[in-house]
Amino acid sequence: MPNSSRFAIFLRVLLLPVGLIAATVAGLGSYFEANDDLALAWLFSGVTATGPVASVPLYFHGYGHALAAAYAALPAVPWFGLLLGLGLSAATVLVFAVLDKLLRRWWPGPVVVMLLVVFFGLAWLEHWLWFSYVRVGLLLAGAGVLYAAQRPGRRGPLLLGLAALLAAWLMRPSLGVMGLAAAAPGALWLAGSWRRALPTLAGGALLLAMATALAAFLQTPEQAHTQARDRYFAQILDFDQLRPQPRTPADSLGTEAVNLWMMGDSTLVNEALCRRAYVFNARDFYGREVPAKLRLRAALLLRDYFPLLLGLAATALATARRRPRGEVLFWLVQAAFGGGLIFLAGVLKLPPRLELPLLIFWLLANAAFVLRPPESDRDIAAAGRSALPIFSAKWKRAGAVLVLAVLLLYGAKTWHRHQVLSAERRRHEIALSELRHQGAGAVRILAGTNDFLKSLSPFRPYSVGPGPVLQLSGWPSHDASQARLRRALSGTADQTECLRRLARLPGYSAPPRVLWVLTPETARWLSRRLALRGERMLLYPEGPPLAHDTAISARVYHLQQWPEH
Repeated sequence: MPNSSRFAIFLRVLLLPVGLIAATVAGLGSYFEANDDLALAWLFSGVTATGPVASVPLYFHGYGHALAAAYAALPAVPWFGLLLGLGLSAATVLVFAVLDKLLRRWWPGPVVVMLLVVFFGLAWLEHWLWFSYVRVGLLLAGAGVLYAAQRPGRRGPLLLGLAALLAAWLMRPSLGVMGLAAAAPGALWLAGSWRRALPTLAGGALLLAMATALAAFLQTPEQAHTQARDRYFAQILDFDQLRPQPRTPADSLGTEAVNLWMMGDSTLVNEALCRRAYVFNARDFYGREVPAKLRLRAALLLRDYFPLLLGLAATALATARRRPRGEVLFWLVQAAFGGGLIFLAGVLKLPPRLELPLLIFWLLANAAFVLRPPESDRDIAAAGRSALPIFSAKWKRAGAVLVLAVLLLYGAKTWHRHQVLSAERRRHEIALSELRHQGAGAVRILAGTNDFLKSLSPFRPYSVGPGPVLQLSGWPSHDASQARLRRALSGTADQTECLRRLARLPGYSAPPRVLWVLTPETARWLSRRLALRGERMLLYPEGPPLAHDTAISARVYHLQQWPEH
């Protein structure tokens, strides 16, 4: 079969990645990396709201209406996970198409297949194993840009690439912007020149600018306040940039609530609190916090992504030995990627769901530079169909041994991660099952339980129903849908007054009217918050932690009026 026949390309670009995806999901499973994904799914499906929520500020613009309608029609289908799976599948196929076109000029079909399988196993498998909408959006944006740039002058690939970029921006705008920036060096070298890459890069930048301007024009005041609060919360909780300095007892309660991710009490937790009770100490942040974050991230980078670091080192070594044209730009790109990762890890935040996609786009850019097509096919023949003719046979044998060793080490590491994640999933599914059976039909009030949403499967529906669920912690706790839910449950949108009214409902009846599931920290905060408003409540736990998970230590609590004597 010819290396470049349509059928051969179809097998490598479509059937091969689909088969690898199916084998990964069936053999290892998929697990949510963070609790954000299922929290979003529960909003769109109405588990933690009065009904399916069609619009969530900052997230999934446009998708929300389709997801809410789908959940309303078929609530037992995991629509959110299927949407993300479709997006990640598209990104996988696009990247395989880019790599196939890049590799098949140099190697025969069987070697290309082997290289694609190795790439999937060492660089791409984690995206399916450790699932996150952040990975999906970032990979989809960058893959679309690379695919379009590699095929300059063709309208179809350009439209497809821009559509992928816009789809990622709609998931979260920052993901589209970051994906375009991370893919830009690779797009330049895949296109062959700035002039040939300009339609993709300029078109992508213009598209995102127009989408951002339209979103700003349509933004409501409520969404603007949500976005402002989200920026403060990111500086406090994600980036560790702001330190609490409360001035009053109410400020102390507010800063403690933020530390517990309990953001729904707008009388305590608001923009005024963030401006008044938090300070930025540049000396402490840059002298202590940033170095500590960088040391931690560097150790995890070496442990988790050593195959990609070796790939980056190999491409840098090949460039240094060959000294091709454009070498200065190559080293500038290395400095830009390295500096960007250092900035994200030290000043902002660099979780694995951001780190691995950025490393992949760095490696793809380097591969595009090293494997640039020569001036003529005669040069390929002279190179003996080897992309790196500068290496001797001895170097190539050593490289093959190193690749085999890396495959074995990374395979063992991946299997261990699968075991850890599957055990965590079992515990969290047991906890949700206990919560569903203990509080069937009751109002479930949850605080500090967000980690139960991690490591669950994107492709299974999860719920704790029937009955309403009020989450006091996690970023959705300050979403507008929660105020509507509090009003529906108690007649007031004020969180403290709502909780006071719900606390009067019997919790010992069979079944109970209200079920409080709290951690010790959130229970102490709730007791202090109610006391600040003049109503002292006695909170005490019942039974062991859900699923006997002592790490989260969430228990059923009972509330009653503080005895007068």
